[in-house]
Amino acid sequence: MKILYLSMSREEYSPNYFPYLRSYIDQVKSPDTEVELRGTRVGRIDSFRFFEVLDWVSIMDSAISAQEDGFDAVAIGNILDPALREVRSMVDIPVLGLGETSMLTSCMMGSQFSLVGVNPYFGGRFEENVAKYGLRERLASIECMGLTPHELDAAYSDPDKRQAAVDAFTAAARASLDKGAEVVIPAGGRLTAFLNMLDIREVDGAPLLDGTVSLVAAVEAAVRVRRQSGSFVSRRRLYARAPESSIRQAGAEYAERYRIPALGRLAGETTTD
Repeated sequence: MKILYLSMSREEYSPNYFPYLRSYIDQVKSPDTEVELRGTRVGRIDSFRFFEVLDWVSIMDSAISAQEDGFDAVAIGNILDPALREVRSMVDIPVLGLGETSMLTSCMMGSQFSLVGVNPYFGGRFEENVAKYGLRERLASIECMGLTPHELDAAYSDPDKRQAAVDAFTAAARASLDKGAEVVIPAGGRLTAFLNMLDIREVDGAPLLDGTVSLVAAVEAAVRVRRQSGSFVSRRRLYARAPESSIRQAGAEYAERYRIPALGRLAGETTTD
C-alpha cells in the first residue's frame, strides 16, 4: 500500500516539525505501507485564508498526480482539510483529511469534542467545517493558544518556548473541558506532533485525539474498503466528477493557466481524435 501524505507547509518553513512527522508516521503506519510526505510549493502557513487557498492548487496537483503515479490513497494532513472536497471530485482513490477524520474519530471516543487550535485565525474555519460535517451538536467549544504556527515550530527545540506552549495548550484544553468536552482535538498536525513528541496524551482525564495516527489508520482502512468493494467515493452528487468531455476541452487550459501539470496529463490522456 502506498500513501501520499500532504502537508500545507514546507520543510524549509518547518525545520523541526517535518523531521518529527516523518519519524512518527513511520512508527504508526502498518509495516507493509509506504508513506511519502510532501509539502506544498510555497506553504508559508501564515494563517490567512487568501494564501491558504493559493496552496490548494499544489494540493490538487499532487493528488491528481498521486493517482496517476499509482498511489493507493491521499492523506491531507492539515486540520482545515484544504481542497478535500475538490480533490475527491476528481480522483477515484480515497482522499481523507485530518480535520474530518479527527472529528469523526472523536465521536467514537466521547459524546462531545473540542478543538484547540494554535491561533484565533483558524476559529472561523473550524466552525465552518464542523457545520459542513454535520457535527455542531457534538462540538463543546473551540479554543486557541494564542501562538503562530512558526512560534510553535520553534518550541520543538527551545525549552522555554516549549514549556510556554505546553502551558498555553493545557489552559485552552481545560477551558474546553469546563464547557463539556470529553475529547480534546489538538487542532493541527504541527500541534499534534508537538504533543506526541512530549508524550502528552491527556488533560485531566480527557484523551487528546492523535490526529496523525487516526488519519494514517483511516486511510489504510479506506484503501482496503476500495480494494474489496471496487470503489470508495460516491459520484452521485457532492463528489460528482467532471465529464470526460469537460476534462478534454478545459483540462489542458486550466492546467496551463494555473500550473497544474497533473491535470494537463489527465486531459492529454483522455484526448481523442
